[in-house]
Amino acid sequence: MRIRDFRIFVIAILLLSIQAPTASAELLSRAAWPEVRSGTAIVRIPALQRVMRRFEGMRHGVIVIRYPGGDQGNQWAVELRDWLVALGVASNQIVLEPGSGVPGTMAIDAKERVQ
Repeated sequence: MRIRDFRIFVIAILLLSIQAPTASAELLSRAAWPEVRSGTAIVRIPALQRVMRRFEGMRHGVIVIRYPGGDQGNQWAVELRDWLVALGVASNQIVLEPGSGVPGTMAIDAKERVQ
């Protein structure tokens, strides 16, 4: 395989490995993230309300937070996870995954844990 063909192959594999948000995922943009955060402000975010309603109806649910890349995206996801834990969600029911697929946006979803 020529080097050019190999590079194209590697790029194609990388592009295929990037997972887009699922249809049920809620998108939370930086603009929708409250400037001044409190428990009350967090629970008023419509996207989180919808995810939490689905999550509460699941027997073995987890909340998946797919965040934009880089340190800022990671810090944002950790902050959201910390708020969810403070509001009563067990930390082992929250999964952080890099690569939301949309810059400046987190994709948040509730899914049944695979047993």
